[in-house]
Amino acid sequence: MVVDEMLLLILLLLSLVGFVLALFLPSLLEIWKPKDNGPRKMRERTLEHLGVKVQRANGEIVRVQGDLNLPNDFKFEENIVVKGSLSAGNGCHFSRSVKVSGNVALGTAVLVDENLIVEGDVQAGDDAVIGGSIDAGGSVKLGEKAFVRGSVVAGGNVELFENCEVTNGILCGKSGTVKVLKVPSVEFPSSIEDVG
Repeated sequence: MVVDEMLLLILLLLSLVGFVLALFLPSLLEIWKPKDNGPRKMRERTLEHLGVKVQRANGEIVRVQGDLNLPNDFKFEENIVVKGSLSAGNGCHFSRSVKVSGNVALGTAVLVDENLIVEGDVQAGDDAVIGGSIDAGGSVKLGEKAFVRGSVVAGGNVELFENCEVTNGILCGKSGTVKVLKVPSVEFPSSIEDVG
């Protein structure tokens, strides 16, 4: 009887071990010999690769001497200070604030998560998003469907389309004006007879 109980206990333990192995066997096989080697290592595009000399401070601020021209889809994680003009291609993303001593030209769908502080003029392309405010010493031009979560403060004129949104207001200098442009409409023929 003791042998039967011992045999039953051993069979129960073997069943439990077999169940656990069957449950975790796919995970263990994937760890030992993975089918997928994981994400591909992509070469990171950095300012150094573009031939731009930078000075980094505290890992939070990037300082650039001279003009900076960024290609499409360039991404920044730090605050950036440019002692010159900034030109950013389509789809660029700035995760922090941008401060520029010259003029700024932003392409289509550029995203600045925080503030844009510019001593010169600002020209933002269509679908640009500024997560903070724009503070410009010169004029500001916003493309179609641009969005500014904060305010726009300009020393000169502000020009924007009627489908733009500025959440906290627009303030111009003494001689500045705000000009709201109509979105160009596309007229389609009302019937097939109008085409001919």
